Amino acid sequence: MKISIGEFEGKIIKVLESLPQKFKDKFENIEFLIDEENTSPLLAKSTDRPHYTLGLYHGVPMTSKTHRGQHFPDSIIIYKKSIEAVSRSKKSLDKTIKRVVLHEIGHYFGISEKRLRELGY
Repeated sequence: MKISIGEFEGKIIKVLESLPQKFKDKFENIEFLIDEENTSPLLAKSTDRPHYTLGLYHGVPMTSKTHRGQHFPDSIIIYKKSIEAVSRSKKSLDKTIKRVVLHEIGHYFGISEKRLRELGY
């Protein structure tokens, strides 16, 4: 399911705007980026079906920051082509974007991969 970059960005902004204010107030020195071109297929361990990297958090989780000195901004990268590749309908695209954005924000707040999966993200 392919959409324009403007529509894709709008969907991400909608997810961010829907966050409770207490979480938005905690965002500090973070940037959200969309990678339009790249896909990152990773072969699953137990299946021949390719799995894609849909998003990536790069930085120091809030739970590990010392707030001493200046730091490069943390970043959350959302991979547009990968999300489109795994989405079969507009509804599934919306659901995947929301899940991926919230998953990567979870990493920003220091939530482990295992715990995010337990929570359904």
